[in-house]
Amino acid sequence: MPAKTQHNDPRAFDWDDARVLLALARNHSLRAAGQALGVNASTIGRRLEALERALGTRLFDRTLDGVLPTAAAEQLLPHAEQLEHAALELVSASEGIDREPEGSVRITAMPGLADHFVAPAVLRLLARYPKLQIELDSSIAYADLTRREADIALRLNRPTTGDLIAVKLMSDQVAILGSKAYVQQLGSLRNLADARWLGWDRDLALLPDARWLAEHVPEHAVVLRSNSINALLSAAEHGIGLVLMSKAFLRVRPLAPVKLAPPLAKAASSLPSLEVWLVGHRALRDVPRIAAVWDFIVSELAREGVRQPPGSRRRGV
Repeated sequence: MPAKTQHNDPRAFDWDDARVLLALARNHSLRAAGQALGVNASTIGRRLEALERALGTRLFDRTLDGVLPTAAAEQLLPHAEQLEHAALELVSASEGIDREPEGSVRITAMPGLADHFVAPAVLRLLARYPKLQIELDSSIAYADLTRREADIALRLNRPTTGDLIAVKLMSDQVAILGSKAYVQQLGSLRNLADARWLGWDRDLALLPDARWLAEHVPEHAVVLRSNSINALLSAAEHGIGLVLMSKAFLRVRPLAPVKLAPPLAKAASSLPSLEVWLVGHRALRDVPRIAAVWDFIVSELAREGVRQPPGSRRRGV
């Protein structure tokens, strides 16, 4: 009858020991077990002896025909097989982890950014990473990244809560834009009330550009209000009025900046600034598909010549 196990330290038995146990039980000799594990017979012998000392019991009887498992080994073999199965499942799971950009990435952005800057760049993104699929949420409402409602967000404000990382992509002052014909007609504008204006509707009255408009332009001069950035841009393009927008839109829409005469220098200097932040969940930042889209958005802004503040290429702040 085998001696009772004397060593109950779980560190005395690990996966390498289970492999030795299984190899000996399946191959019935030190030499064959060593071949199965890629080591020599003497190494298998030493490891078996060390394991038997650690467990305080004999695991295999040495015979002229090879090694035969004892009752103690027979008790351990089912557990060793469970370890083997778990190890194989671990390998299989690790093979399923993303190693290249592949799969779906959900991006949420304000409509102006989503429609005019993100959507047109998707073709270039897919040319670089053809296994990606992009979901683009174009809405004013903020998706909750902490609840994984989106993978990446383009926002006008830096987040202050949640386990999020953020990088400032751009910082610029809002400009007064209009159609080229209307801007030419106005010439050097000396009085803001001399122009027709376009503005956000009442629900968006707290936006910085809406507050500037309310402070500097008389109510009767605002001829159109909307909650749609595309409607305001379209109206501006058709010469209906002037609109406050980022100068980045000069690259994507047929608009021109208005020239302001010296008497309006104070009003011009108080035009609000605009920031765009790239935001993501810290736990997802290095997932290949998300990292690829993140880095692409940063490089795309550089390609377009958008002014980025120092440090915007860092992995997150």
